[in-house]
Amino acid sequence: MFMYKPPGRPCTVALLAAAPAALALVTVATVQTFAQGREQRPPAFTQKQVERGKSIYQRNCQDCHGSTLDNGEFGGAPLKGSYFRQHWGSGDVSALFGYVNTLMPPDRPGQLTAQSYVDLTAFLLSNNGYAAGSEELTDDQDSQRKMTMKK
Repeated sequence: MFMYKPPGRPCTVALLAAAPAALALVTVATVQTFAQGREQRPPAFTQKQVERGKSIYQRNCQDCHGSTLDNGEFGGAPLKGSYFRQHWGSGDVSALFGYVNTLMPPDRPGQLTAQSYVDLTAFLLSNNGYAAGSEELTDDQDSQRKMTMKK
C-alpha cells in the first residue's frame, strides 16, 4: 500500500519502527562501557620485579635517562614526575609497556627479553608512585589494558 509523505517531514512509522533497535544499541553500549569501567584497576607488580627492573634500568637506560630517571646525559625524556604523568598518567599499562618494549633502548629496540621489559615497566611504575603488591605484572596485553595509570 502506498502512503503519501509530505516533503521535509520524517516518516513517523519509520521512526517508530527504528526506536526499539536504537534503544537496544544505546543500552548495550552503556552496559559495555560500564563493564569496561568496572574492570579498570591499579597496576599490579611485585617488589622483586621492581628490584630486577632497577638493575635492567641501570644497565640499559641510565645513560640516556639518568640515575634519578630525569637527569640523563644524552637527552632521554624524564621517566618520572610531571613529564611522565602527562605522557602516561591517563592511559593504561599496556601503552607504557608497548612503547618501552617496541622502541627502547633506541640503539637496540626490542632486544631485551619480554621479562626484562615487564620488570623495567614495574620499576618505572614504582618510581612514579604506584605501589608494589603480591601480583606480578605480565606481558599479557589484555591484563595490562585493565590496569589504569589514572590516579
